[in-house]
Amino acid sequence: MSPRFPRPLLAAATLLTAASLCSCQTLKKLTPSVPKLSSVTNMIPGLGDGLPADDPTVPFNANGALGYGHSIALDIYEGVRSPKRLFEGKRMVDENGVISFGKTGSAKVGGRSLIDANRMISSVFRVGGRSSFALTVHIPSVEGVDLVFIDGDVVNAAYIPMWDRMHLRDLIKIAGGRHPGSTARSLYITRAGQKMFFPNVEAAENWWRFKPGDIVTLSPDL
Repeated sequence: MSPRFPRPLLAAATLLTAASLCSCQTLKKLTPSVPKLSSVTNMIPGLGDGLPADDPTVPFNANGALGYGHSIALDIYEGVRSPKRLFEGKRMVDENGVISFGKTGSAKVGGRSLIDANRMISSVFRVGGRSSFALTVHIPSVEGVDLVFIDGDVVNAAYIPMWDRMHLRDLIKIAGGRHPGSTARSLYITRAGQKMFFPNVEAAENWWRFKPGDIVTLSPDL
């Protein structure tokens, strides 16, 4: 024969059980689900980025030559109107001065400037990837140094390390300004393969905030 409990005690037990169930449901809602390992790889910087486990830390000079151990962040796009990303990740210059892109090909950049390396990488993806469209190679950083590239109607095209509140006028000044006698004023800024037009420096200064990998191209025509 089952024991009988006084009604007040039974009611209290029922309320306690309901409260416990409610608390469990609330706890489930508040506790984030643990992602699967496959998604963790995409969330944690550094995993699957193409760098060897023994990647060394080496000095980097934006105006110098690339050499063994330099780790280069790359973001490569194909096309202009609707750019398609071909590659995003990091590659290290190996002991032979080469960076490899697997089946796409490799580029021997050791002893070369970052500007020359950019051209060589573009050529690798154009030939190895059999691309007939325009290619844009963004280099956001080398050895953790954030970079912006400036070219076009300037005395010295250059990769320039970023600093807080970088201004376009300062960037142009470091590149030596426009070519002597130039009357052009307009420019383009490219981010994620998308090229944006600005009629003059003032228009760009009022709107643009730099991010690593941006490409500034001063127009020689307008």
